[in-house]
Amino acid sequence: MLSLRSHIKSLLAGIFIVFACLGLARFSFGMILPNMQSELSMNTTQAGIVGSANFIGYFIGLFAVANFYTKFGVAKLISRALWTQAASMLLMSLSPHYLWAATTYIITGFFGALANIAVMTYIAQVVPPSIKGKATGFVVAGIGLGIMVSGALVPLIELTFPFSWRLSWSLFALFIATVSIFTYKTLFTFTPHSSNRDTHDTLTLQKISSFGPFWRIGFLFFMFGMTAIMYMTFFVTAAVNQWQVSTEISGTFWAILGVSSLFSGPVFGMLSDRIGKYQTLGILFSLQAIAHGLLSFSIPSSWLLVSASLFGFSTWAVPSIMTILSSELFGSSHTARILGLITLFFGIGQIIGPLAAGIVTDATGDFSVIFSFSASCLVFASLVSWYYALKGET
Repeated sequence: MLSLRSHIKSLLAGIFIVFACLGLARFSFGMILPNMQSELSMNTTQAGIVGSANFIGYFIGLFAVANFYTKFGVAKLISRALWTQAASMLLMSLSPHYLWAATTYIITGFFGALANIAVMTYIAQVVPPSIKGKATGFVVAGIGLGIMVSGALVPLIELTFPFSWRLSWSLFALFIATVSIFTYKTLFTFTPHSSNRDTHDTLTLQKISSFGPFWRIGFLFFMFGMTAIMYMTFFVTAAVNQWQVSTEISGTFWAILGVSSLFSGPVFGMLSDRIGKYQTLGILFSLQAIAHGLLSFSIPSSWLLVSASLFGFSTWAVPSIMTILSSELFGSSHTARILGLITLFFGIGQIIGPLAAGIVTDATGDFSVIFSFSASCLVFASLVSWYYALKGET
């Protein structure tokens, strides 16, 4: 714990940056979606297109992040990325139809990728190897914080103001701009232990792609991206439409999901430092499978709380573990590049998940099909993780 305290400023900056670029800019979408969908007369497929648009932008951003990180450094890159995210969300609040929303959400996703990969690389490089799991686990708690804030504020705004979803996006844009201002100074003092520029040329794409563990981690991250974003996009909509839960109550479920998310990164980050990365991933994917599986049955609405709590508690430790594995594959000096490449798999899953789920739900009129499928994928991901854990992978 003493080691963490010596990096407290960096960790706090990281938490608030993740809170802004992911917690608000991406994962508040599921909470805002029902009201937005109603006002813009979107069907489920169109809602899935808007959700996937953000992830298309995120996916594109992954190709640029390593070069931007080397060129601008962590402080300038994250500051500019957050400001541009805020501007794009203000434009999104003006959307007259779903195509406008999708276009502006692509921009939000692109700069979200730059900010997120940059800050996770920053944390992986600035803390000692012995506490990387713990440190990155604390940082991803920013996602849970963002989910809590959206779960609390969005229903309140909806009850109080007209055009509530537009006001929600505008308010979150203001929060993101504020985070950019207050974290810049902390990030500006950071000097990487080693420069990506010095070693980039020695690590070719051919060498990366010929390394088995790279594809192994990529596959698991793909499965996680596809299922987690499917859940985050349609949980509230399913609660409202299939279980007839009010927006206020679903907002409470969403906020509880956020609360449980706060513990995911720290708890499982520390566990991964002790028992190994793949063992921890096996546990996480199993818990997520239960959370998804519950939504595939005609359960009482009170059980939605159990699903949301399990999902939040088990989900947001996965990106932090992937950051550590990326850092360990080819050394910390290549973390930004490897994490960016690994996250390509995650990005593909994010694009496929919401869009496919929207199409299937429109065709069947039932959310249980998509949640049954995602639960099955997560069971398989858990088995793969345990297989490599038993082979002695760490």
